[in-house]
Amino acid sequence: MSSSAAGPQRLVVAGLSATPGERVTGLIRVDLGETIVELPLVLIHGVRPGPRVGLTAGIHGAEYVSIAAARRVIMELDPATVQGSIVAVLTANPPAFAARSIYLNPLDRRNLNRVFPGDPAGSPSERLAAWLDANVIAGSDLFIDMHCGDMNEALVPFTGLELTGDAAVDALSRRVAEAYGLDYLVIGPLPGSTTTAAATRGIAAVLGEVGGRGQWPESDVGVHAAGLRRALVAAGVLPVSEATGPAGRVSTLLTLEAWLRSEVNGYWHPAVEVGEVVTAGQALGEVRDAFGAVRGAISAPIGGVVLFLVTSLAMNEGDPLLAIGAE
Repeated sequence: MSSSAAGPQRLVVAGLSATPGERVTGLIRVDLGETIVELPLVLIHGVRPGPRVGLTAGIHGAEYVSIAAARRVIMELDPATVQGSIVAVLTANPPAFAARSIYLNPLDRRNLNRVFPGDPAGSPSERLAAWLDANVIAGSDLFIDMHCGDMNEALVPFTGLELTGDAAVDALSRRVAEAYGLDYLVIGPLPGSTTTAAATRGIAAVLGEVGGRGQWPESDVGVHAAGLRRALVAAGVLPVSEATGPAGRVSTLLTLEAWLRSEVNGYWHPAVEVGEVVTAGQALGEVRDAFGAVRGAISAPIGGVVLFLVTSLAMNEGDPLLAIGAE
């Protein structure tokens, strides 16, 4: 593990500097080629040596529960209780946040969480991914990416983790993901995502998902925040006394996941609910035209639980419909 909090050393990221026992905040200007964005960066430098944790929220700009929960925990933590350090970006996709955009960065119409590790000379999303990869993910002992259902999605709370093939690193990911204490734990890669980029670097990587539909009720924010605190305790960054908030639960392990996407434009009429257990071949819903005629009938390719479900009537070709996770 990194000894980022040893002795009098400073923690320096993108020009922002923190001394041991200090929390420092700043808006960091990042050049995306056609514009400059300001990322809200927080450094927490503990007073004792320990692991370095990289943290992002709001990779998708309308995932409000993750943003609210990350801000709460990071701004409430007492640096004197921290062992190691935390490098957190509280809203990682400012253009999408400002535009209330689902899935995509409005600057280039790309999904930020599908272009990691990015390209510092590429499109705006690729440049943003490259900055986050270099400044938040790289150098970490553990990376946590906080999400929720997007503005048009409902989901059941779950964590995900990425495997690196290194037994010690993967054990840390598993321990942290289980400590998050959400309903399900999904193991598997997602190419182009933050967590896959971390795992490729040999860094323990965990995803947390709670809430959605463009809302941020306390019931969801509290669960996400408490999960993050438990994760930081499990990582050895916080003492057990900091694990406050709603109690976690034992997660059901899922090792198989199927994402279903629409093959046509139209009107989405789901026939199942988020969290529902479905069987292979079961009818999941229909995409219809403006007059109600069926353009696409959707059935389950595998049996399992509906992890997330798009709840908007409007549907575009290529957009997600839902995902199923299976044991």
